[in-house]
Amino acid sequence: MAFSQKMPISVLPSGHLVVGAEIDGKKGNFIFDTGGGINLFLGNFSKGLEPKETYNYLTAFRATGEKMTIPLFKSKEIIFNGKKFKDTWYSTHDMEMKGIDGLISLPMLYDTEFIIDYTTNELIFPKEKLNGKKVMDIQLSTNADQSMDITTYVLLNNKYKINVLLDSGSGKDSFWLSERLMNTMDIKKEGLNVVEKKSEFNPDLTTKFYKSDIGSISTPFATVEKPKVFFVDGLIYEGKTSINWLGKKLGFNLKEKKIYILD
Repeated sequence: MAFSQKMPISVLPSGHLVVGAEIDGKKGNFIFDTGGGINLFLGNFSKGLEPKETYNYLTAFRATGEKMTIPLFKSKEIIFNGKKFKDTWYSTHDMEMKGIDGLISLPMLYDTEFIIDYTTNELIFPKEKLNGKKVMDIQLSTNADQSMDITTYVLLNNKYKINVLLDSGSGKDSFWLSERLMNTMDIKKEGLNVVEKKSEFNPDLTTKFYKSDIGSISTPFATVEKPKVFFVDGLIYEGKTSINWLGKKLGFNLKEKKIYILD
């Protein structure tokens, strides 16, 4: 396969993917987040962008069910991996993360095929159309073309077929399952390690995570045996996972709703 454009990805110890981009002439470092829904710019970086005020907003829910009403702006031009993207919706939040200026998410890539290569730590825009025998179907969730998430179907314990959010923003080897599945899978809460986490946005909101093991999680092309999972109270999805376990080189075609396992 001939490649036309590629850029390095920094992989944090947590497995989060960090990429560079230029937003309306301002360069920054961003987490590449397939589960973020919309581009999000933080703190001082966002304050350097125009406009300063808006009457547009988006109401959405975090995976834990936390309701978020966020302001909407449009960037005039984003330069990402050498390609220019015009009139892209984004939101802002007044928070600082050391070395991170925000999130780059999927909506602007709807018409652009891309590859995440975990072997070379690169993000690639292929010159030729993606193809291959190992193909996974994905589903798109959108809100007025402002936000976009992707999901797919997986098997738990070779038995239970569920739909999971594919979330590179969760790092590596992250497996969250709805607490509702515990009864289905005959997993008892008694004796499990329970972790309570406060929301980064609303300290009054706490979510319970039940840490457990299951037999396996799998797609037709990848299987993780005995993964460590969290059953999450109030999870709005049947499941949510990282993407690194799907394959070492993943090609995405959002318009055709496909992921190609290239390695």
